[in-house]
Amino acid sequence: MVGLRMIDRTNEKIGELQQEIERENSRRYAFQRMLRSTDRVLWKLEEMNRDGVREAAAEVRGEIREAMDELPGDCKEALRDSPSVQELLDSMFEVQERLFRWRHPEFAFEEDDVERAS
Repeated sequence: MVGLRMIDRTNEKIGELQQEIERENSRRYAFQRMLRSTDRVLWKLEEMNRDGVREAAAEVRGEIREAMDELPGDCKEALRDSPSVQELLDSMFEVQERLFRWRHPEFAFEEDDVERAS
C-alpha cells in the first residue's frame, strides 16, 4: 500500500513537471514567433528609412499593428501609431526591448543601471 502511494505521488510529480516543461516550451516558441514579427517590422522600417521615406502610409501602420497583435499588452503599449518612420522605428525598438524583458525578467535593467554603465 505504501509503495502504491509512493508510485502515485511520483507519477503526479512527473505529470506536474511535464506540464511545466510544456508551458515553458510554449512560452519560448511564442517568444520566438513574436521576436520574428518585431524583426520583420524593424527590417521594413529600416529599409524605408534607408530609402528616404519619412512617413509611413496608413496601410503600412495597419500592417504593423496587425503584426504586433500576438505581443503581450505591455509590449504593444510602446508602439506609437505615428506616420513618422523614425518615430515608428524608435517605438519598435522599445517594443522589442519590452519583449525581451517579458521573456527574461531576471535580466531587466533599470534606467539608472543603464546610465551608470554608459
